[in-house]
Amino acid sequence: MKLTKEQRSELESQLNSPYGTVRLICDGRAITLQVQRYSALKYRVMTFVDGEFKGAWISGNPMEPEAKFLRKSVRHWYTPSERAKAAKAYGKRAAKDDPWWDKTSVIYMPDWASGKAALSHLCKVCDSVEIAPPRVVSLDENMLQQ
Repeated sequence: MKLTKEQRSELESQLNSPYGTVRLICDGRAITLQVQRYSALKYRVMTFVDGEFKGAWISGNPMEPEAKFLRKSVRHWYTPSERAKAAKAYGKRAAKDDPWWDKTSVIYMPDWASGKAALSHLCKVCDSVEIAPPRVVSLDENMLQQ
């Protein structure tokens, strides 16, 4: 089951405020999207799978099943200006024959620029996306008497 437009807009509005939190069930996994401080004047939406984030999910080597919930980032090893200099110095054919010419690194990051981007990604890659039921906290009677 996918989210309706009304549900998505409500969740996006919750993620527009600092420290806003949204809990979802995506393909049977508990996903938490939380707005956290990224730098002095920036906030980013962080993704937590089953309440945690592990650094092993970033590398994508081998592909972790949790990586599908994260933001994929592909970076070339060489900047466009470095590649242009190499093409000029060695010629385009020689540069393209070099095995390092088009090397890229793929990493999976837990942060998103906006709640809309995170929700759009989750709706795209998951078969079912539902709002998680609210947590019910029960207090033990012994705790109440103290």
